[in-house]
Amino acid sequence: MWPKSENTEQLLAHVRAGESDAVGKLLDRHREAVRRMIDLRMDPVLKRRVDASDLVQDVLLKEISSMDSFLDEQIMPFKLWLRRMAKDMYHIKI
Repeated sequence: MWPKSENTEQLLAHVRAGESDAVGKLLDRHREAVRRMIDLRMDPVLKRRVDASDLVQDVLLKEISSMDSFLDEQIMPFKLWLRRMAKDMYHIKI
């Protein structure tokens, strides 16, 4: 289950305000949901070679580097943006 969006929006406001620990809190808040989504949907061949936690780490690192563009555009909710990033990076079915 994904975290409640209103709490995520509050954290995104803190990220926009430049609060130093806000990005970490945002990532921590969504880490488990991203892991479950990846674990449930990743290709079985990939699953035999890689642990879902490693893919989550990659997705969250990519999220950090792409946060500014997300905040500028914000064309979709944060959780959908994370799902799309995982899909694009690892061809995970969503």
